[in-house]
Amino acid sequence: MKINQYDNSKTLFYISGMFAGSWIWDETHPQIPNARHLLVDDALCNIGGNIEEISEKLIEVINELDTPVTLVGNSLGSLIALNIASKIGDKVEGVIISGSAGFGEVDLGITLDRHNPQGMADKLINLVCYDKDRVSDKALTKTAVSFDKNFRNIVRLIRESNSASAGDIMDKIKCPVHAIWGTDDIITPLDETVPVLERFGISPITISECGHSPMFERPDEFAAIINETLAA
Repeated sequence: MKINQYDNSKTLFYISGMFAGSWIWDETHPQIPNARHLLVDDALCNIGGNIEEISEKLIEVINELDTPVTLVGNSLGSLIALNIASKIGDKVEGVIISGSAGFGEVDLGITLDRHNPQGMADKLINLVCYDKDRVSDKALTKTAVSFDKNFRNIVRLIRESNSASAGDIMDKIKCPVHAIWGTDDIITPLDETVPVLERFGISPITISECGHSPMFERPDEFAAIINETLAA
């Protein structure tokens, strides 16, 4: 597992989703100054194991750091971030989630076909983005590689994330949790997410005309929200 690090004072630890790696943060994290940025380079399906095993691998990295971290996650990476915060609260000073798994069963509407990774990648990326012009050849290629190399891991993680409860995990978290959501996220819709978040007094900040991964689709707005959150 490779961790990319960019140094400054605060420490932000970014965790991407099941299929996407650190490239989804490429246009976001440089806009967040005065922070040390650590990005999990791999898509979570590349790391291998179940949610608990992936969490423990990342906890090992965090425990080696000299400062607490703010975890910033997308999709399955958000659920992993919440899980980590519930386990090592003394090392996590905040969590920012987006498009998180664990708020209801996700139906991608994609027939999983291990013999057609490019076709699955095309369908998935087009579900992720509201603005289809954001779908780049780079994103399609990297997503197809994830499908091709990690089909069994993907099947296992989809099943596990669909049975997970973000609410149950959040019951164990002491640090602040913030949520940033695309209004047009069809993978983890707001109408399923908001009732759970409201139980914890969390009002998600929304980005209009945006899908499942706002740090990729609307990086300027996403970074601005994080800057405001960190300054509060």
